[in-house]
Amino acid sequence: MVVSPSVSILMNCFNSERYLAEAIDSIFLQSFEDWEIIFWDNCSTDNSAAIAKSYGPRLKYFLAQKHTDLGVARNLALDKANGKYVGFLDCDDLFLKDKLEKQVTFMEMHNYVMSYGSSIIIDSSGNEVKRRIAKNDSGLIFGKLLRHYEINMQSVLINRSILVEKDLNFDTNLKFNPDYNLFMRIAAMYSVGVLQEPLVKYRVLSNSLSSQTLSIAADENRYTLDALSHSFDNLKVRYEADFVKAYAKLNYYDAVAALYLKDRKQALKALRPVIGKRVEYFILSILLITGVPFSLILKILGR
Repeated sequence: MVVSPSVSILMNCFNSERYLAEAIDSIFLQSFEDWEIIFWDNCSTDNSAAIAKSYGPRLKYFLAQKHTDLGVARNLALDKANGKYVGFLDCDDLFLKDKLEKQVTFMEMHNYVMSYGSSIIIDSSGNEVKRRIAKNDSGLIFGKLLRHYEINMQSVLINRSILVEKDLNFDTNLKFNPDYNLFMRIAAMYSVGVLQEPLVKYRVLSNSLSSQTLSIAADENRYTLDALSHSFDNLKVRYEADFVKAYAKLNYYDAVAALYLKDRKQALKALRPVIGKRVEYFILSILLITGVPFSLILKILGR
């Protein structure tokens, strides 16, 4: 009789050799030892496969038949999972040593179907840059996540049974942000557990997102908000003010994407419908109208 592990950790990989060993080591160093790694190689051409295979049978290596978008790749990895819980680790990030022990204990104690925690942001050399502390308390936090989405995917743990029972997986229409879509669908239905303490180290390799990435993120998140409002009865009515805030944030992303392209007119057009929603949007509009240089505006925005 084969006994399933408590936790399946999904690692989706494409040419990730630089930090891969460090990421895998952070799983093998966990104080909680009942886990498996589902390693999905999305047709890497570097040394990722050799590194992964060197860790032995606790890392289950799978090679994709062809390269796919991220949503498809995550689903293919998810299909291989056997654990009661499913977690995620991208190949340049790290679990803190007691991440799984704290999170499994927390979820078992309170019977949460999903939980997440805080993260430590590190640079390319592994130096701590800052900490992103989760602000929400555990519970029905869908509305709060609409206003301020704070879930770091590396910190998430999900009870796999709800994915099976509710036929939930990653939306394959999404190339950039399928995790936002899945986690928000879960939060729309269930209470979510939140641990304020850091559970992971999240590596930021660039100070800013590209214009193209910002634009894609805004479009995909807009797709998710539209899908949520149509998939759940009365959800948009119950959380009307929160949805307004969420959509407004996407206009802001569109404006920032236009800033990178030095398109002042398009940035103002994106902000115009939401200018009164937040002080930040109003200030950004003033900076654009008064002709402040694009480089200075991006610096003020921290990008």
